[in-house]
Amino acid sequence: MDTEGRFAEKTTLHIRSLSAKSPAMRAMYDYDPEHENIPANTERDLLLEKVAPPVFGVVRKFDGRLLVLLSYTCAAHCRYCERQDRVGVGLDRMGRLTTQQLDDVIDYVRSDESITEVIASGGDPLTHPKGLEYLFGALREVEHVKVLRIHTRFPLQTPRQVNVDLMGRLAACKPTVFLSLHIDHPDELTDEVVDLIGRFRAQGYILISQSVFLKGVNDDVETLATLFGELFFLGVRPYYIYHCQRIETTARFEMEFDDEIKIMSTLRERLSGLAYPQHVLDLPGARGKVVVPTTHWDFDHARTRDFDGRELSTDTWQVTTADEQKS
Repeated sequence: MDTEGRFAEKTTLHIRSLSAKSPAMRAMYDYDPEHENIPANTERDLLLEKVAPPVFGVVRKFDGRLLVLLSYTCAAHCRYCERQDRVGVGLDRMGRLTTQQLDDVIDYVRSDESITEVIASGGDPLTHPKGLEYLFGALREVEHVKVLRIHTRFPLQTPRQVNVDLMGRLAACKPTVFLSLHIDHPDELTDEVVDLIGRFRAQGYILISQSVFLKGVNDDVETLATLFGELFFLGVRPYYIYHCQRIETTARFEMEFDDEIKIMSTLRERLSGLAYPQHVLDLPGARGKVVVPTTHWDFDHARTRDFDGRELSTDTWQVTTADEQKS
């Protein structure tokens, strides 16, 4: 196992202020030595993001879409992070794309007219603002790229540090620019954050959100009903809620799969369809985000398949190939 220390603790003044009164914030951001004093495994590839990238810094798993990992830096480190093989383990300099590396990404996009959507992620792309503006500025001129997306937790972690002018320039790079905010608990929707959301809407972003099921944080109907309802009222469309990825340091956050299904089934009956996110499995060692049915259907909770037909057991979270399934 290649190691570069353990997943570092990192917070912001904003988070520390909220953590003083919010157990949910403390659970999401406070280092827990009982569960986390483990060397980082920098060779792990939980979501097949390191398999033969066409150029450094990109992930190409789905037709038409390109994920660009602009930076392995975040404003703060969520203790349930699924990219602990890269984020917060001393790889920040390698992961912040240089101008030459960004030029390679841009040339790759220009050369492939099947790419209609480019997604800026990380780490957090807003920790590399010059690189993000350079990338989007170049893609403005690429006609076959129709949609740009920014996936970020930065405005929730340090809202006062958001460069609103930059966000306005990024929103103008294409007619359709999505801003996906990672939000897990209603306590994150402070007055400062709500004000930023209003500004983002005025700048023309299509706002969506992503969340993760977290034991002890948002593992009940009322918390999530409040979160998704408040986002809906603010003009943010809840997009995905994920099952927490299990690695050694995140096991304490992983919920029972059936409990998640029960919660989502109740929420489906209570929330507007526009306030209800898709419950998905980002399958470990497989390809594709698989949508989880509610209890309104009869189905086998224990088994599913990825986009390539490989079967996954949700009891063991182990993937089997087609050949293994036949044997």
